[in-house]
Amino acid sequence: MTDHVALCSLCAQKGKTCCVETDIFVTMGDVRRILDFTKNPDFYEFRGCTTEAYKDQSDDPQWDRLVFRPDGTRRVVKRDSSGRCLFLSTTGCILPLEVRPLICRLHPHLYNAQGLYPDLAPECPVHLLPPGTRPEQLIQGFCQEEARHWHHLLYQEIMESTTTRKAGDLNFRP
Repeated sequence: MTDHVALCSLCAQKGKTCCVETDIFVTMGDVRRILDFTKNPDFYEFRGCTTEAYKDQSDDPQWDRLVFRPDGTRRVVKRDSSGRCLFLSTTGCILPLEVRPLICRLHPHLYNAQGLYPDLAPECPVHLLPPGTRPEQLIQGFCQEEARHWHHLLYQEIMESTTTRKAGDLNFRP
C-alpha cells in the first residue's frame, strides 16, 4: 500500500468532509483511548442531532435506545468554530488509527447492530481514487475483517456504557 490514508487526505483538502458539521459519537471506550493519548479531557460534549438523517434510526433500534440519552443528546466530539472535528487537520485526522473513535474507524462503512451493509456511505468521495484502485488500498482500516472487529467493539462498548450508567458508577460521565 503506498499512502494508506491518501483518500482521506484528498477528501480533507477538498473542503467539507465526514469530519465537518458531522456529529461524531464517542463511546466511553473512545473517551478513554483519546484521553490517554491527548491528556485533554475537554474534547467531547453532549449534543442533540443536527441532521435529520441521523435522527432516523429505524433500521437500528438498539442505537436509538442505547446511544441517545432521555433528553435526545448523545456524547460527541466537539467541533471548532468552523464546524470541523477538533482532531481534523488539512491532511486528515491527527489521531492514530487505534485511538480514533470507532465511528471514524468504521467510516465509510454503513452498518446497524446486525452488521455491515454492502454499500459505502454516499458522501465518501471514492470517485477521487485513481482508476483501478479499490477503496481498501487507500483508506486506512478499510479491510472488511478490521471493520467487522470495530463494529463488534462499537456495539460492545455501547452496551458497556449502558450497563455502567445503570449501575450508577460515580466516575461515569454519561
